[in-house]
Amino acid sequence: MTSIDHGVRKSWDRLAARHGDRLRGTPVRAAADKDRIRAVEADIGLAFPAEVRDWWTLDGVSADYWIPGPFAPVDLEEALETREIWLQVAEEEGDVFDANGEPEPRFLPSFLPIAMSPGGDGLVIDLRPGDSYGAVLLWDHETWVLAAPLWDSVAAMLGDIATLRDNAGAPSDR
Repeated sequence: MTSIDHGVRKSWDRLAARHGDRLRGTPVRAAADKDRIRAVEADIGLAFPAEVRDWWTLDGVSADYWIPGPFAPVDLEEALETREIWLQVAEEEGDVFDANGEPEPRFLPSFLPIAMSPGGDGLVIDLRPGDSYGAVLLWDHETWVLAAPLWDSVAAMLGDIATLRDNAGAPSDR
């Protein structure tokens, strides 16, 4: 996990300027307007960090697999649909305990996907109160394992990707 923070808009603009040729030829994720974001926050009963609001309002974001992993950003509506599916699966599974009697991990209502891999794993924002609030984590949809935070925030994620690509001199295929 890193704490580099360049701001969501600044980091996206840096990525788009440096790697715009690759990003322009791909589908674009739909941006959400601020009223829709406020309505979603009210519906799910969770406040988004300002950076997450900024992420959803960014326009021109490539919906291709440009986030290392590879992950493709999803729009807010797809994120909500995925969240509902994962919550339904967790509810249908019920409480399951491991050999030590500890509850198996479950997708929580305080997680919100922002990007998906071709295999169905997700990058999720942690909206639980505490130190990891706003962090970007990897959710493995098959093992239901929540990895340690990859980035402290969306801005840190974008800043790191921009730096990675600047240092590589070309888009990363990782």
